[in-house]
Amino acid sequence: MPSGGHSNLVGIDLGTTLSVIARLDRTGSAVTIPNRRGDPLTPSVVYLDGTTALVGETARIAAARDSSKAAVSVKREMGTSLYSRTVDARRLRPETLSAIILRKLKQDAERRIGPIAKAVITVPAYFDDTRRKATQDAGRIAGLDVLDIINEPTAAALSYAAMQAQAGQGSGRLLEIPGEKMTAVVYDLGGGTFDVTVVELRSKRFETLATDGEVQLGGKDWDDRIVRLLAEEFHRQHGVDPTEDLQRRDALAGLAEESKKLLSDLETAPIELTYQGHTLALDLSRAEFERITSDLLTRTRVVAKLVVQNQAKLAWEEIDRVLLVGGSTRMPMVRRMLRELTGKEPDDSLDADQVVAQGAAIHAGILAAKADDGKLSMPEELRRELRGVEPIGVNAHSLGVVAIYGGERINAVLIPKNTQLPTAASQIFETRYASATAIRVKVLEGEAPEAEHNIQIGECCIAGLPPGLPQGSPVQVRLAYDPNGRVSVMALDMTHGRFAQTEIERQNRLTEEDVRREAAFVDSLDIQ
Repeated sequence: MPSGGHSNLVGIDLGTTLSVIARLDRTGSAVTIPNRRGDPLTPSVVYLDGTTALVGETARIAAARDSSKAAVSVKREMGTSLYSRTVDARRLRPETLSAIILRKLKQDAERRIGPIAKAVITVPAYFDDTRRKATQDAGRIAGLDVLDIINEPTAAALSYAAMQAQAGQGSGRLLEIPGEKMTAVVYDLGGGTFDVTVVELRSKRFETLATDGEVQLGGKDWDDRIVRLLAEEFHRQHGVDPTEDLQRRDALAGLAEESKKLLSDLETAPIELTYQGHTLALDLSRAEFERITSDLLTRTRVVAKLVVQNQAKLAWEEIDRVLLVGGSTRMPMVRRMLRELTGKEPDDSLDADQVVAQGAAIHAGILAAKADDGKLSMPEELRRELRGVEPIGVNAHSLGVVAIYGGERINAVLIPKNTQLPTAASQIFETRYASATAIRVKVLEGEAPEAEHNIQIGECCIAGLPPGLPQGSPVQVRLAYDPNGRVSVMALDMTHGRFAQTEIERQNRLTEEDVRREAAFVDSLDIQ
């Protein structure tokens, strides 16, 4: 039954392995909305069979029987033009597959709280502009009005502050911090992505100081090491490689994930694998698992140290909390490493799987309170509390353009990484030819000096320059990061003082027509 108030505002954690949807209740508490099965977590698995689309646990079960109709770990491929495998003999975009997951979350939530109009969707802090745009498009295809996208560590920090206040450790008011100030490291190791963020939490102010990470590092990589170990041992004993069979490879990945979870609680996990009439049975020890994945853990350690000491320029003694986010932080090796690195006991008081969606719901409430358009009813005291909250983020990637210097293509950085958002910077370019009416600027994200070693998020065509400009006429290009990390561009013809029409032509982007077409496809499915 609809509960009124904030039932049409939700926060969504669109995860690599699990997705969650949450909302604010009338007291300002963020609560997870269970799916149709009554579970708070929905596996991020899509199984297509004609016009039927299974999402969640049933899709996971069906995928174990026929993986050719399933899509998994879609989040890792956001920003690419097509999902890497066919799904039910169809090539689909990652945005479309993600939209099917979002539509399922929306449908199940609406059965409990009524129509949902607006949503905040989370992304890893290290997502670049292309992946952020793809996430927004997925929400639109799913029929959601995407109010904003928010970095997962920022969402987790909002949830942590709310939890402290509700536990009575703060002043008792919403989002108050004990002691008025806290500096925390958010170590976020999910199923497919990883980042570390340093946040400074004050009363009603949440400021990100530095962030870094890897978009291709997560629990799946730990699973893959088990798969490799089993495949090598099977081949050694029986002379065949079970991973050469795609269906068996996918089933083996599921077995590896289950074994990894067992090893978080047990010292050994029994594993049995049968293929082509041969059987492999072994006991995988936690010590062996930690040995074969030690380099993955080291990569997270290096990033954590880099972010705190080099980017935020803090000593570990200045860190008050190390907050664990993401299901993969349940591995004992993670906590032990962080304890050794930081000298602090990692804080696992947050629900690693649900905290991000709940923080997104709080952010949605903050946006609604600030908009104050009268369309949403909420207690005035709660509205005042939320209106006063100020989340401040930073950009995870430097922003620049391709420039020619000494005959070499270089990355001319206009906005360095970890700059407080929103922000903007400009640079003056010259027309290369007389009477040019347009110039093209290639926009980069990344820190590498060489242009080709960065992510080219698109090209900006500065059109509408007045006729008759001489060669070398100055045109000022202005790049900006919005608060949610999205990139925008403006330009000024300095000869006549007029703004020129600009728009980033993003690689792998969806046009409005594409969004409508993909939305029509999702609408045609019977999503269960």
